[in-house]
Amino acid sequence: MHLRWRSARWSGVLPLATILFVATPVSVGAQPDAGIAVADSLVRAKCGTCHAADARGRLQRLSWARATPEGWQAAVQRMVRENDVSLTPPEARAIVKYLSAQHGLAPAEARPMMYSAERRVRDETTALDATLVDTCGRCHEAARALSWRRTADGWQQFVERHATRYRFTSDPRTIAHLGEIAPFASREWTEWRARTPQPAPVGRWLVTARVPGRGSFHGEMHVDPAGGDDEFRTRLRLQSVTDATVVTRSGRSVVYGGTAWRGRSQGTSAVTTGPDDLASEARETMWVAADGARAEGRWFWGQYEELGFDVAMRRPSSDATLLLVDPSSFRTGAMAGRLRLIGDRFPLPVTAADITLGAGVAVRRIVSARPGEIVAEVDVAADAVPGPRSVAVRTSTGSATLEGAVAIYDRVDYVKVAPESSLATFGSRTYARGVQQFEAIGYQRGADGRPHTTDDLAVGPVPAAWSMEVFYETDPGTQARVGTISPTGFFTPADADPGTNFDVWIVATARTEKGQDGRPLTGKGYLVVTVPTYTFDGRTFVRELGRWIEEGGGAR
Repeated sequence: MHLRWRSARWSGVLPLATILFVATPVSVGAQPDAGIAVADSLVRAKCGTCHAADARGRLQRLSWARATPEGWQAAVQRMVRENDVSLTPPEARAIVKYLSAQHGLAPAEARPMMYSAERRVRDETTALDATLVDTCGRCHEAARALSWRRTADGWQQFVERHATRYRFTSDPRTIAHLGEIAPFASREWTEWRARTPQPAPVGRWLVTARVPGRGSFHGEMHVDPAGGDDEFRTRLRLQSVTDATVVTRSGRSVVYGGTAWRGRSQGTSAVTTGPDDLASEARETMWVAADGARAEGRWFWGQYEELGFDVAMRRPSSDATLLLVDPSSFRTGAMAGRLRLIGDRFPLPVTAADITLGAGVAVRRIVSARPGEIVAEVDVAADAVPGPRSVAVRTSTGSATLEGAVAIYDRVDYVKVAPESSLATFGSRTYARGVQQFEAIGYQRGADGRPHTTDDLAVGPVPAAWSMEVFYETDPGTQARVGTISPTGFFTPADADPGTNFDVWIVATARTEKGQDGRPLTGKGYLVVTVPTYTFDGRTFVRELGRWIEEGGGAR
């Protein structure tokens, strides 16, 4: 089978660049589907020719729909493409900004679907209605539909029109399910609209980030106004926890309706060489909490957005803040292990008694302390109970606590390659090669004593030797035609496109962790290496190939 996939690219009008969510219906008598009046003169002028206005300023269909910035951008693009709507780029940007803010999603509605905007691969089959996944997920993520909110009639019109265009039979169950879990009116939206507007995100933010294969980073971002009420300039400095790498970036962003952060940033100098350069230009997609004090998301780049930072930001507090702990795990019986606590406004002086990690873990002494970092030595009892531990630093008003910050384990029972199923692409004159970073993650069987169950404890990345195995191939030259895997788990496809697909096992062999048989632990990840473009969504493809391998399609 020869598959073709067109990479999902961001080429539109934005100025810069638990999954199942059931909305809470509004109370009876609250006129839940009363619609949202459109006050913006540009939207009324450009959209009102087709979407007629009523006496209350509501535009047909438009006033009874809400969506994410990506949803409104796609709608504006479709109107330009299919209905010959004449828009300049500034006008298109302004329309998307207005609709995203006034006809958007509340933070509680947007958060479960953020994985789509963040370009994350997520298996929807275990969390969404099977009918919805089978109907929507055949061509794209179901999250694309769930990033909209419509009335029951609106969903019926949408599904029936979609069925006519793409030649499938509409299922009443799909329409009913969409109306139930993505209604136009919800308690979350009503409460969000009635809130006191939160302050603009200007000023200093504390930032933590994680890059697969590179570990954790910490630092600060400074946000300044950039002209409009919702446009900002950013300056970021991150320091690696594991080495001397420093990342500095600057960028611009828009925060739609105070909750949807979308932007672009660029490193001020090269950090590495190659596609995984941490100074690469990146799109920033983040969710901002309702109180404006937290934000989280992903900054990504690459041929199909496969590289990036997982980012968490929070406003500084007047009290101490504990941001991250390194290392993130200790084996039982470990003595005098070095523990770094990274944060903000730690009280000084600090003593061993001021830091707690729970029963069986004792802080021996403080090695060094300053307002942003504490280094301590800890002893872990041989009989300490395995499991996640919170770390707390005592302050004058209580404690700065990081829940589940450290994993205590007695042995590594198995190794899992992350991601478990993935895709990489050969290059062409049009498209750069799509690469993939892998990690070997150690796990301990959980309290039930059985590995590969839901209570297993992730110990974190373990040192591993990397290799690859091409399915069904006996020719020793085949691997060179596919690509290479580096000592750090970074896969790069070969220079020449052979015009076909390869199914590959990416194999991690632990360097220090062994099984009960005394042999090194190994893990495998499934990778498809293929031609540059497809005719359907690449993340849907990755998800489906994962299901295929689980069901035995890749059995050897």
